[in-house]
Amino acid sequence: MYPVDLCIIASRRPDLLSLTLSGFSSRVFSNMIIDRVFVNIDPIFGGDLEHSQCIHAVLQHFPTAKIFEPNVPNFCAAVRRVWGATEGRFVFHLEDDWVPLYSMGDELFEKFDVAGVAQVSFHTIDRRWDIRRKGNFHHSRVYRKILGVKMPTNRYFPRFSTAPSLLMGDFARACALRMIDAYDPEKQFYSGVNVSLQDYVSPYKNYIYSIDGMPVIRDLGREWSAKRGIVKHVADSKSIWFGQDV
Repeated sequence: MYPVDLCIIASRRPDLLSLTLSGFSSRVFSNMIIDRVFVNIDPIFGGDLEHSQCIHAVLQHFPTAKIFEPNVPNFCAAVRRVWGATEGRFVFHLEDDWVPLYSMGDELFEKFDVAGVAQVSFHTIDRRWDIRRKGNFHHSRVYRKILGVKMPTNRYFPRFSTAPSLLMGDFARACALRMIDAYDPEKQFYSGVNVSLQDYVSPYKNYIYSIDGMPVIRDLGREWSAKRGIVKHVADSKSIWFGQDV
């Protein structure tokens, strides 16, 4: 087993958070040594009661967790805050609306033996990444315009994620130092709005972990949002949520 600093990004959704914590605790964290725990609970999708329920859910699993309670919700600031607080060699990044489909442990750490791997993320249905055809390293093709026409090149750039993943601690902390709160944290890795971050991550790799090419975690948040009419809109690398419960 390996010691890990755990980072949790949460909003005021205690029902989802409880499912996430129970699922990962039984199937993933039980196969690791959880050292420090950092949790950010943003004031969105609920009120004071739901906020207190989230704190209770966290402390049930991790009594010594450091919990950040900002007055204003900001997804990037939340990621930057918890990643920057870590100290360990490995950081496990978790959001409050996922469940694992399998037990996982040491095999995740083995992927860091591959040169350049700084993140091991989890294959999901929503990722729409064909591992059998494209391999396990998440990347995108570089395009350039020729006479106003967008043309593919033979060059690729790595794609990193803020969905649940395991990261090298130094990598996570270096990314946190470079993130800009005005933008969606994941979009900053590749969209051109944060050149400093893109340049830093360019030599590294994101390994998508899968079992027999199949997803290993499931997103609970999409269904939760759809039932409540909450919609996420992304424009100019900024994410905004619309709906009556926001």
